Amino acid sequence: MGLDVARQRQADQAGGTRPALRRAVGLWRGRKTGPGAAGRLAGLRLARGWPLLLAVGAGMLVAVVLVCTVPLYTSLVANVQLQRAIHSGSPSDYNVQAVAVSDTIAATPRGSTDTAVTALGKQYLGSFAAVAPTYYTVSDDMLLLKLGTQTFNPSDPRARQVTYDAFDFAAAAPHMHILAGSVPHAGAAEAMVTKEMADAFHITPGAALTVAEFGEHNITSTVTVSGVWEPTDASDPYWNGLDFSADGSGTLIYPVLVSVDTFFGQLAHFDTLGMHQNWIFYSHPDAITTANMARVAADIGTFRARMNGNVQALPGIASVSILTGLDQTISDIQSQQALLALPLYVIVAQVVGLALLFVAAMAALLVEGQAQEITTLKSRGASGSQLLTTFSAQGVVMGIVAAVVGPVLAALLAIWLIQRFVSSAVLSGAGISSSYLTQLASPAGVILPALVGALLGVVAVILTAWQSAQMDVLAFRREQARPTRVPFWKRYYLDLALVALCLVGYFELGQFGGTTTRAALGGANSPLLLVTPALLLLAGALIVLRVLPLGAQAGARLAARGKGLTSLLAFAQVERSPGRYSRMTLLLVLAVGLGFFALTFDSSLTHNVRDQAAYSVGADVRLQTSNGLGDKRDAAELALLRQQPGIATISEAYRTQLSTTPDLGSNPVDVLGVDPATFAAVAGPVSWRGDYASASLPDLMGRLKIADSSGRVGALISDDFAAQFHVAAGQAFTLSLPSSGVATFSAVAIVHEFPTLYPQRETGSFVVANMNQLFSAIKGNLQPGDDTSLYGPNEFWLRYTGTAAQESRLVTTLREGKFHSQAVLGLRDTTAANQANPVSAGMRGLLLVGAVTAALLAVLGSIIQSLLATRQRARQFAVLRTIGMAGRELTGLLLGEQVVVYLFGLVGGIILGLVLTSATLPFLQFSTTTVDTSTLGIPAYVLTFNWQAIGYFFLALLAAFVVALLIAARYANTIGLGKALRLGED
Repeated sequence: MGLDVARQRQADQAGGTRPALRRAVGLWRGRKTGPGAAGRLAGLRLARGWPLLLAVGAGMLVAVVLVCTVPLYTSLVANVQLQRAIHSGSPSDYNVQAVAVSDTIAATPRGSTDTAVTALGKQYLGSFAAVAPTYYTVSDDMLLLKLGTQTFNPSDPRARQVTYDAFDFAAAAPHMHILAGSVPHAGAAEAMVTKEMADAFHITPGAALTVAEFGEHNITSTVTVSGVWEPTDASDPYWNGLDFSADGSGTLIYPVLVSVDTFFGQLAHFDTLGMHQNWIFYSHPDAITTANMARVAADIGTFRARMNGNVQALPGIASVSILTGLDQTISDIQSQQALLALPLYVIVAQVVGLALLFVAAMAALLVEGQAQEITTLKSRGASGSQLLTTFSAQGVVMGIVAAVVGPVLAALLAIWLIQRFVSSAVLSGAGISSSYLTQLASPAGVILPALVGALLGVVAVILTAWQSAQMDVLAFRREQARPTRVPFWKRYYLDLALVALCLVGYFELGQFGGTTTRAALGGANSPLLLVTPALLLLAGALIVLRVLPLGAQAGARLAARGKGLTSLLAFAQVERSPGRYSRMTLLLVLAVGLGFFALTFDSSLTHNVRDQAAYSVGADVRLQTSNGLGDKRDAAELALLRQQPGIATISEAYRTQLSTTPDLGSNPVDVLGVDPATFAAVAGPVSWRGDYASASLPDLMGRLKIADSSGRVGALISDDFAAQFHVAAGQAFTLSLPSSGVATFSAVAIVHEFPTLYPQRETGSFVVANMNQLFSAIKGNLQPGDDTSLYGPNEFWLRYTGTAAQESRLVTTLREGKFHSQAVLGLRDTTAANQANPVSAGMRGLLLVGAVTAALLAVLGSIIQSLLATRQRARQFAVLRTIGMAGRELTGLLLGEQVVVYLFGLVGGIILGLVLTSATLPFLQFSTTTVDTSTLGIPAYVLTFNWQAIGYFFLALLAAFVVALLIAARYANTIGLGKALRLGED
């Protein structure tokens, strides 16, 4: 006791904060404090680990940011895709237009109908559309009798016709370009004509216009032309796709614009004239999000039902209809989201799991770094509840900070990823602004994930503290010397159980993880499907930990045969205390496995986006004509194409649809006729892959060249066709021809896939035929006098050698009328469009987050683990230096230990990454366009490695290895025995 007092007096003379702690220690030893003081002392002593505490807080913050970023980012991606789908169509596709058809024109039914429709629109469409619709009504077609000085014969089959279109000119005027005159005056019998009509009849304002209904011509309507106009912008959303050009089947029908009052005043006295009343509810696309789109679609359905029930029951209403493509667009996006869910959340589960593991690892390091403090305090009377309270308080503080700051950082990160990976052209084309992204990426929307992430971090801190609080001083020192506690997972063979669970999970993935099945099931995925890849990663990492001591033991035996003790000591240390290195090995294995998976999947995704574009186009450029160019017209087309610069080779093709014979169900079959002499040269370098068939493309074309002596048509058949109709290679089959009769085909080979053809598009799948033999069969079945001009090539596949800019100009040129083009597809343009797709770009952004997170956490973990492990072994290093071990040898010892850890971590992680990618990639395919289930998974994804990105990833880990080694070596070489002994003072 006297010695304690003397020490206390010396400490008091030194001043500062240290005396206070010394005084507390003295009081503790003298039993002069109560339980509350003991708790305060525990807090003071444990607060010395603040660097590790900050590391735990940083790890917890990273985990919370990732947990929050994933839902924010995926929501942004889905919303960008939704807005892109909405804006890709015309205004009539996303606005909602109600139409009520009446057989007669009367103002009274009009008033009751307008009131009912407006009320229904406000009730069901008000959440996403303007509640005040634009109203206009269009009369049935009427005969034009007089226009100015011109008189027309109503009995002439080519008699001119007009419709009266009634608008509110106060609202419509800003969208009209007045070329002459003015809009009709209120209450006057005046009308406006289009520029097209004014030019056709050479009329000016002031001319009189007289019309009559069909049948009886004695009832007429006469108005005065007040002006000539044209739409300011034909694509203006105000007009909702309304076309004011003259239209008709053989007879031109001109729209004449009148006011609503004039419409009913002039036409109400007609006996049989009907009208179409229209209400346009203008949608606000930015008010439609993935969160409310299901309700929007349901509201449109309810609005349609109420229109059919309530409005159609009104007097004078013959029928009603709703014109919109918005609900179908939403349905397509919902289907696409269902397909995207599995690959997206598989990656999410791994990234978030790794972040939470890092939190647990850092919490364990925090407790481990203060384990001696904990056991000493516990042996001096501190209760377990006091220690847990101290650590819990620290964890709660860190959790609160992470829960508050994390969502804000996650919102900023999600917005940055969208702006980084989705092109500005796509964002602007979809009407996406920074304010829109900021509104969607609200931190308030991820409060629950933030709380869950923070809570998991706090629980990790408490659990690790509770485990250490169970040991006293003797048990702690015994564990430090030679660990005797077997980890829970190892004791109960959790790793082997996870392997078995993964086998079950991948069996289920094989049954339900394919794109076709997911589309049919609506994307329903069980939790096991989502976590199976993450469980595989964890199971593999635990198996590596089980093998680690055995590998170290084998390394020690080999090192014992050599010279020097450094390598032997390194392996012996890992073998003796594997638990000290297992945490870092586990983190490294998971980080490398996840990083390797993310980078490989990213490169595979990028490669297969190009493959999908090449498969859909088939060649560098593909020209589809409106009709077959038979009767030598194809020669003129070929000559015209050969004049275009940059075209190296042209291959003609004929695309049609035949059917199986009635005895086989008359199933439609997609048929592509190709020219075997030129097809391989055009398609081979661009769109053909070796896995499409068991033979090469030149070999397949060579087989098609051979003319069958019996007049059969050489053909390649798909796997599905062969299986469905029991046709093998070398056998014959028949198809019904478009003209008449049937043709006999000879299956020269079976193919899995073929560019531009999709096995599931038609029930009869597809057939690739020799084009010339197919034409011979078709023409051989024609009757005398039948038109043969349609049976010629209707596609031209072009091999192009020019630049991207030249190819773009060529595509524009080919769309001119002289090329008879129906569609022109360019490979570069299609590839660029696929790569800019928000779904594909969004997946790549998430993969980048996974790879960067894996590398970052591995780097931080290795540095922190190395620093702590070196500090814990201070006495050992001091003794080794005291007995004569040189600094170089000590560095070599540390290097050997870290090499063992990194070797197991890197090799195990690479193997796991390969297994994970190979096993999971076939089930992670998704649609990059609005869903067409026939194209899903075609062509199949192939595994592609981006060695450059993988190299950068491993360079980052190597840099972390070097930094960790330098930190450990510097600390170990500067510590002496006296300092090491002082580190353990009470």
